[in-house]
Amino acid sequence: MRYPPFLLIPLAVIGIALTSCGSASDSSDNAAHDLTADDETLQDEALHQESTQDEAELMRQAAIEAGLPMPDEEIPVISDRTYTVGHMQLRVSGFFDINASPALNTQASITSDGYTWIQYGASGEELPNATVTVGEGDMGISVAVGRYVATGTTIECEITMEVTATKVSGHYSCPKVTGYNQADGSMGDVEIEVDFEATS
Repeated sequence: MRYPPFLLIPLAVIGIALTSCGSASDSSDNAAHDLTADDETLQDEALHQESTQDEAELMRQAAIEAGLPMPDEEIPVISDRTYTVGHMQLRVSGFFDINASPALNTQASITSDGYTWIQYGASGEELPNATVTVGEGDMGISVAVGRYVATGTTIECEITMEVTATKVSGHYSCPKVTGYNQADGSMGDVEIEVDFEATS
């Protein structure tokens, strides 16, 4: 069909407008898709954290029902991460003695699926070393030098811990923990004081 010349310009304008509407609609659809993907990611992260908290609470309830002593300290929730920088001041006195600042062992320090291990020094070595643990509804500190080792938990220790998006830091004060000599099986009491931090 042929249109009169005076109709050609309005028809062209209408065509351009329709094309623009289609492009705007496509852009809106793409933006909506991006927002939906971001929302799904945030929802997944929230569900993971909620699941970790639920698991910790279930373990706590099971321990209570089993008649196990429960710590007064709140067990922090730490998101999955690795640790690249950190330091510790470690002091042990009594059955054996340590006064050292072992370096962060980055290869042995990680938080994954609700469990945290932050190690300073090398476990099993002669030099002083320590490992901070968080998980299974408890927090702990294991210290060692040579053949001597001692481990404290929230039952024996007063613990403060601060967790941010990039750093975990805290203090352990354990006035009386049993130390062991792994060479001859002898035992004795030690006092442990630890300050630490580890950054992702």
